[in-house]
Amino acid sequence: MLRFLNKIEDIFCAASLLLTTIILFVNVVLRYAFSASTSWAEELIRYLMIWITFIGGGVCVRHSAHIRMDFLLSFLPKWAAGLLTRAVYLIAAGFCTALIVYSWQLVEFTIEMEQTSPAMGVPMWIPYLAMPLGSALMVLHFVIAAFAKEAD
Repeated sequence: MLRFLNKIEDIFCAASLLLTTIILFVNVVLRYAFSASTSWAEELIRYLMIWITFIGGGVCVRHSAHIRMDFLLSFLPKWAAGLLTRAVYLIAAGFCTALIVYSWQLVEFTIEMEQTSPAMGVPMWIPYLAMPLGSALMVLHFVIAAFAKEAD
């Protein structure tokens, strides 16, 4: 199940980045070659980048590609460095859990207000949903990393 979720994350980020690149390229060609551009392209690109950022956050945690300062770890014994690493992962998971709660409240508020995007008319809860969903993926990957053998 976890491998399937990892594949979905990877495919989503890659496909979204490719779609963003294609839309941006087409919009630039339309604007400079034909003096016409689409009204929805910039908005869609913005929302895709938001989704890529939050889903990609989980991918970064899974690959240990997030920023961290490990200067102190080099001075600690291996067991203490592993313990500190686990603690940091669990604190990060706690922060992401708080982000889930508050961003979900934002999604609910946006649903209640029935707010839509200006150019595409998309309900704004769809772009905002990236925050709790991406944060949940980060929590999952931080907890897995905290209890993985490699954290020792």
